[in-house]
Amino acid sequence: MTLGLPDHLVKRTLSYALARAAHWFALTCLAASLVAVILLSLSTTAATEAAQAATEAAQAATTAAATTPTPTQTAATIAALLLMATALIALSLRRTVTLTLTYLAVGAVATYLYTITVLGLPGVFPSSNVFLVTLPKLALVMVGGAGASARAGVLWSTTGFVLAEIVTVSAAARADVPYGADVFTVSTYLFLVSVLLLTAFVRRDRTVQVALHRAMQTDQTRLLRHELDQRTLALGQDTTLQQLVALARAHPGPLSANLAGSIRDALQTLRGTDWLTDADALSVEPSRGTDAWLTSEVYAAIERSRDRGLVVEVTGDRAALGRLGPAIDRELGLAVQQCLVNVILHSGIVAAEVVIESEPNSISLMVMDAGRGFTESETGADRLGLRQAVHRRIERLGGSVSVLTRPGAGTSVLLSVPVAPEEADEPVEPGEHAAPTATRPTATGPTNSGPTDTGQTATAPTDSAPTDTAPTDTPDPERVAQ
Repeated sequence: MTLGLPDHLVKRTLSYALARAAHWFALTCLAASLVAVILLSLSTTAATEAAQAATEAAQAATTAAATTPTPTQTAATIAALLLMATALIALSLRRTVTLTLTYLAVGAVATYLYTITVLGLPGVFPSSNVFLVTLPKLALVMVGGAGASARAGVLWSTTGFVLAEIVTVSAAARADVPYGADVFTVSTYLFLVSVLLLTAFVRRDRTVQVALHRAMQTDQTRLLRHELDQRTLALGQDTTLQQLVALARAHPGPLSANLAGSIRDALQTLRGTDWLTDADALSVEPSRGTDAWLTSEVYAAIERSRDRGLVVEVTGDRAALGRLGPAIDRELGLAVQQCLVNVILHSGIVAAEVVIESEPNSISLMVMDAGRGFTESETGADRLGLRQAVHRRIERLGGSVSVLTRPGAGTSVLLSVPVAPEEADEPVEPGEHAAPTATRPTATGPTNSGPTDTGQTATAPTDSAPTDTAPTDTPDPERVAQ
């Protein structure tokens, strides 16, 4: 049992709880012993005086007076019990070996005096195994709860049990009363030892569980730190490094509005903590049709690259970006932005092409340029853009990155990210005939906005696609109706 506490406090807390419970039980037994001694001494004194006053029982009174405990013996017993209770209180406040030994010694003397005093009463207790006689013995056995460990607790409890039985045998012989092993003391001893051993077994099992838990926690911490390192490196590429590049390539004079706004956004990102937790990737319904393209992060990345002088031609199924969730859309946009920045910095040309393709379970973007190219294996270890801001960013999403390049032949970077199957295009899964007609305007919507992008004439033929295929879809319901 963990008690909801840290692992290093469980052992100490359980030991303290057992000790307090044992001490309170022992104090209760000692208080009952004090009350029993006082009441028995008062009742016995009154009975003795009455017996001495009776003339017809003079001999019996003489015998009773000889065996009845004296007031001095009773006072000594009460003092010993009070001293035993004081030692128990001191032990409960500070559990040390010295106080434990002191309590055992004082408790043995107090138990001996109490047993002689109680068994010395004439005709009251025929044997030593009466519950009232065992009260100080129970308090002596409870010293086992003060052990700092289960093994020490069992040792102290066994010592107290043995001492209690030894002094009881001696007191019974002194009072000429038959000795009997009482079930109360034996049961209490066995119960306390069982609890201590069970606690030790649970602690040992918890030790193994704690080790496994710590190993899992350490591994999770390592993964989280690695993830944080990757995010930090990618953030540096997306903000500081790219803004420095933009400033270096800017024309002399005042900053353009787009560049100034981009720098402000980068500073705001660095000051905040949203990039740590994806706080901006909330459950927002993705846009569809033309809005999906204009509100996507890929579109924003392309526009930022155009502001820096790069001519970007976009072709393909731009509306498919509406299938992306906010987090994937953001990460994919940042990866495309890094690819376009690499074109600006390393290709030697000012033109690039972005092709968007949609599959049932994935969306792919290819960023191409006809620049000088490079050999990927010869890229230096200090070049983090393609490695951190592209490869590892897409891989964290469960996607893949393929780089096709060679010196003098340009570069093509293929980015593929997964999407949920249920969000795939409707025509892939046969269903109602209304489904293709509902998705057909969505596919053609972005092509209508094609003229706003450079080189969108390549997508113009798709405007006539619905008119070519619509007649083939129209007779289908008629044939079904027939």
